[in-house]
Amino acid sequence: MKAKAPDQIRFVKEPISWEYDVTSYVTEMERLRSNPALIFENVKGSSIPMAVNLLGTVERINHAVNENTRDAGSRLGFYDEWNRRFGKDKDPIHVNSGPVKDLKFKGSKVDLTSLPIPKFYEQDGGRYITAGLFLARNPENKEEVNLSFVRMHLQGKDRFGVSFHSRGHMWQYVEKAKALGEPLDSAVVIGAHPALYLAAAAKITNEYYKSGALMGGPMELVRCDTVDLPVPASAEIVLEGQVMLEEENEGPFTEYTGYISGRSTRNLFKVNAITRRKDSIFMAVAPSNSAEHLLLSGLPKQARISRAMMDFIHTPALDDIIWPVWGTHFACFMTLKDTVRGSPGLAQQMSLLLLGLDHYVKLVGVLPEGTDLSDTGDVLEAIASRCDFVSGSGVNIVGTVYSQWLDPSSVKAGVSSKMILDATGPVVQPSGEVQIEEAKKIPGIMNASPLSPDNQHLCIVKLDPKIR
Repeated sequence: MKAKAPDQIRFVKEPISWEYDVTSYVTEMERLRSNPALIFENVKGSSIPMAVNLLGTVERINHAVNENTRDAGSRLGFYDEWNRRFGKDKDPIHVNSGPVKDLKFKGSKVDLTSLPIPKFYEQDGGRYITAGLFLARNPENKEEVNLSFVRMHLQGKDRFGVSFHSRGHMWQYVEKAKALGEPLDSAVVIGAHPALYLAAAAKITNEYYKSGALMGGPMELVRCDTVDLPVPASAEIVLEGQVMLEEENEGPFTEYTGYISGRSTRNLFKVNAITRRKDSIFMAVAPSNSAEHLLLSGLPKQARISRAMMDFIHTPALDDIIWPVWGTHFACFMTLKDTVRGSPGLAQQMSLLLLGLDHYVKLVGVLPEGTDLSDTGDVLEAIASRCDFVSGSGVNIVGTVYSQWLDPSSVKAGVSSKMILDATGPVVQPSGEVQIEEAKKIPGIMNASPLSPDNQHLCIVKLDPKIR
């Protein structure tokens, strides 16, 4: 990356603290168009450098999976390539050793505080590993191996409080082991090929086979030293241990919504060994609603949903689709091809299909072909000029729908209303200056002006600061 795209990575040589500094840097980088990856060469209290925001753009994620991908910088290019490869498996290769075995620390030599584990926000319960892929076998089927993203709260030199609150495969494994009265042998991979991170985010099992297909070649695996689990031979750092039967404090933590969550399964992960490369780099993903967090967790799911949308509509209708980062998984916009835009009820059908496939989404906007979905202003202009905002026509509310438990707007956890905006109708001709002059007469409004000379549908209003 440094040689081929120097604008995509920055090296920070000055000392930084593991407390809050990472968040500050990532927030600043997201203001830049390139949103570059960061390598912190000097983290106070650790001899190990830290990498963050490696997967902070669609372009970098796409390039990481396949640098020769067709249309490498686009969302649809990623979706097409993902779906083309995801139907295939590539068996991993098991080897005797690898760089991840360069250095080994076992038993009393385990010291997790030697790793540059960050604390991201003041409200967080403590220091968190955010780029760790948690690995275990299904207690009822030892051939089935799963890698998952979980919350890992540092609680001592050899332990973490862990939350499996997404209730996915790993949580099921933990519950099965608990029913047997046994700890669950586990490992955590920190720093591996991006394809493995994408496969782990896809909520499947046997991710090593899919990641091999995504990266275009088999992944080399090596056995852990203290537990019977395979890990990438070229991984940066691996933690080996067990999920114990007793509980451990975990949380709160800043979730993808941008809000703090204390919801936790409160499990204890006891670390028996650390193995790592001699030149290892500690990988982190900025939590909350950072671009990297939302893209990494969203793109694999979105690729599959876009494919399903195309498969289940009887005629080619979908022109483009986006889950904008600013929507934090809750918003999705799509454009319909001009050839089908006049089909009665099609926009509503496409929206309902999307809501059925993605329970995170609560706002769907259907727009005409030609709308630039990556341009928020273009999206808003299309909605303002083509949506009549009449209930049952341009606007439809679907009430009491299953939703994401972390949605901060839900009155009842796990249930919310969803909105569909149909902006595929004809352009509503604005009265322009007349409407703006009328707006200026409203008490409390000091001034009003159109967003631009060519856009009379969106108005910027300045309120009197004395109005409360």
